Amino acid sequence: MTDIGFNLIFILFCLGFIIHLLFYFFVYSRFAFSAGSRQDKDLNITAGIAGRGVSVIICAKNEEVFLEKNLKHVLEQNYPMFEVIVVNDCSSDGTQYVLEQYSKKYANLRLLHIQEDKVYKHGKKLALTVGIRSAQYEYLVFTDADCKPASSNWLNTLMGAFDEDTEIVLGYGAYDRKKSLINYLIRMDTFQIGLQYLSLAAAGKPYMGVGRNLAYKKSLFLKQKGFAPYSHIPSGDDDLFINKAATRLNTRIAAGRDSITISEPKESLKEWIRQKRRHISTSRYYNFGSMLILGVRALGQYLYFIAFVVLLFTHWWQTVLILAAVRIMIQLFIFGRAMKRLGETDLLLYSPIIEWFLLFVFYPGVAVSNMLFKRVTWKT
Repeated sequence: MTDIGFNLIFILFCLGFIIHLLFYFFVYSRFAFSAGSRQDKDLNITAGIAGRGVSVIICAKNEEVFLEKNLKHVLEQNYPMFEVIVVNDCSSDGTQYVLEQYSKKYANLRLLHIQEDKVYKHGKKLALTVGIRSAQYEYLVFTDADCKPASSNWLNTLMGAFDEDTEIVLGYGAYDRKKSLINYLIRMDTFQIGLQYLSLAAAGKPYMGVGRNLAYKKSLFLKQKGFAPYSHIPSGDDDLFINKAATRLNTRIAAGRDSITISEPKESLKEWIRQKRRHISTSRYYNFGSMLILGVRALGQYLYFIAFVVLLFTHWWQTVLILAAVRIMIQLFIFGRAMKRLGETDLLLYSPIIEWFLLFVFYPGVAVSNMLFKRVTWKT
């Protein structure tokens, strides 16, 4: 390749570098360096004072083990007025028995049961809709059966993020720490996605949330006609709804330690790929603005890293290494602050290496898998 070609690659490298800096300083820093006083401190008690009733909705399909382990942590939240609605979605294990045992002890637990239809097959959206329609309170909080709140103040903290203009509150759904490589990969991927959607929401550009830690008003759900606009899509009950309904004015984040939920992570690469296939299958339905922002971010990453490798073997190698060192220091600084807020600090030193693996091995593998194999359903 001629010097002109290498110079062009260097320009592309610089473009990728600039995109990185723009996201670090103008997006991720919104979350990493925000004071957090609203979510993390005094407002975690104002929701209770305001007397806002809350309906927590959990959909469960063959989840007897996780319900037995986690449901009590939701039912025993430090909040004055709430109900927990568990929708038993055609379970064939001991889910119903576990729920009935819980209902004998907890008066705030409501059980709903969906019978299996041999002809009509449904996904999670139907179970969620049944739960939402049955909720007696205006404020809805969503989590999953395999999740538990990190604190007994979880509900209080989520509700503390609401004010009179807020209709949606986005929370962070972490995964439990395990001593394995796959666990580090899953948690780093989760952190990067969480940092992105929380930061963009803080910057006034909300585009998604996660169903294991999410709150919104029942009236908003009804106004948006529920999940009807994308009922034909297997997934999307969380991110597509938020992508359609969230605005700069009606969305806030709750990202203090008390507001986090912790889920059981997948234990094999095969299970994780299956989960990710389901998660990413909805992104092509995002609105244009969201796709543009995410597209620019992805373009910056691939331009930067591919050009970096090529330029190491040219006369630009010293300049490239200096700029790479600058980028890594900025990344570690901002990621470190964000990880501290989200309880993920053990990932920090590994983050540059894991970033490479996710970008050039895992994400392409998931994309190819989605093209080759049939769509993934919520539960089987």
